[in-house]
Amino acid sequence: MSRCVMLVAPLLGSAASLVLAGGASAQVETVPSLTVTAGGAYSSSPFLQPDSNGNSRSSGAASTQLDVRPSVNFSQGTDSATVSANYNRADYFSRYGSNSGYGVSASGRTEPNARTSLGVSVAFDSQILGGGAGFITPLTPPAALPGTISGSPSVIGGVTQGASPVVDGNAPAFTPVTVTPVNLIGVDGDVGLIGLRQRRNLLSAEANGSYRTDPRSTWNGGLNISRSSYPGVASTSPFVNNFNSYGGSLGYSRALTEISTVGFQVAASYVDYDNGFASQIYTPRATYSTSLSERLNLSLAAGAAISRQTGTQAGVTQDGRRRVTVSVNGSLCRTGERSNGCVTVSRTPTVTGFGGVRTQTDIGASFSYRFNPDLSGALSANYSRVGAVQGEVLFPVPAQDIIFTDASLQRRLGRRLSAVGSVSYRRGGGGIVGNNINDVTGRLGLSFSIGRFQ
Repeated sequence: MSRCVMLVAPLLGSAASLVLAGGASAQVETVPSLTVTAGGAYSSSPFLQPDSNGNSRSSGAASTQLDVRPSVNFSQGTDSATVSANYNRADYFSRYGSNSGYGVSASGRTEPNARTSLGVSVAFDSQILGGGAGFITPLTPPAALPGTISGSPSVIGGVTQGASPVVDGNAPAFTPVTVTPVNLIGVDGDVGLIGLRQRRNLLSAEANGSYRTDPRSTWNGGLNISRSSYPGVASTSPFVNNFNSYGGSLGYSRALTEISTVGFQVAASYVDYDNGFASQIYTPRATYSTSLSERLNLSLAAGAAISRQTGTQAGVTQDGRRRVTVSVNGSLCRTGERSNGCVTVSRTPTVTGFGGVRTQTDIGASFSYRFNPDLSGALSANYSRVGAVQGEVLFPVPAQDIIFTDASLQRRLGRRLSAVGSVSYRRGGGGIVGNNINDVTGRLGLSFSIGRFQ
């Protein structure tokens, strides 16, 4: 843990200062913010674990909840940078002790000229997989962002997931939008490990850029690296293994009309496990995005996912065969003056601490609505399924399913103070969990915000 913090600290400073280094003569605008939420909760199965006898019905417990989220945004002309952190903690009155999660990240973007955009980001995150993230404020999903170029794939759970179709915000005349969906299942990657109450530390860094060759055409690309580690697990464990991931991508998009773009993207990643196994994943895909109306936007990416596994551990050798599956990402999002909504579908290869490539399918929907200036609410639902581990492994790993639904409300009580509440339902089954495990959680608290959120 201390080694990760020592590594990430200088990276955070570099990312925050890199994009602001070019225009020293211009004034840097600094906007700090802080949101602190505290309250209580009751969960029927906080970690989606079977009970001590292996039964699917585990015991519930009440808890205190704390969520702290500071951030600072820097802007200078066309350059911007953000440094943020988060800390959440639940202390249970019985059975479970405590559960805490924390993270820190920095990102920056600069436009050296009208044709070029460059970005960098670094992050460290430590969470118990499937332990729930406590209060998340603000509760409403993020608003639609202007068409921005994000050429490199995202790093989720230490593996390149492949970026969604990108939209060139500098393209002529039109500005389609993309909506960043919320994390509906409360866990980034490693869905197959939910139910073990296993902590994962994820340290990641990414650099990406784009170049507009003419008014209608844009090239983009990126590189990323990450380290996923699981505290308390021996380096020789045959069950859960630490790993490094290295990835890159190259893409091209061209505006067909004032509202539509087409293109392609090729992403590749190499995953190196400490136990001797290795995975390679290649994802070539065609991309398409369009504005169906002033407020409704569609993005699609479809192609193939080619994976291969090699290496030997404890006398077991991966077969080394190439496997080809369909890879699809799609989103349909609507933005309005008082509401935002998204439906997303994804089928991509993913890796896990088990040491194998798995196909993960996600279907999700989110909707937020502001009833009046003081009252807002959000609804979300998500279904995720990770397939069985491919290839020869030390022990069979079956498919696993996770269902998550959530309803939340936020009521402003004053300039900085709000009351927040949510009810969620989760269901996990298959995989290591075996029998279906159900969790119903209710949270109620007060949120204090200063800065940009006030």
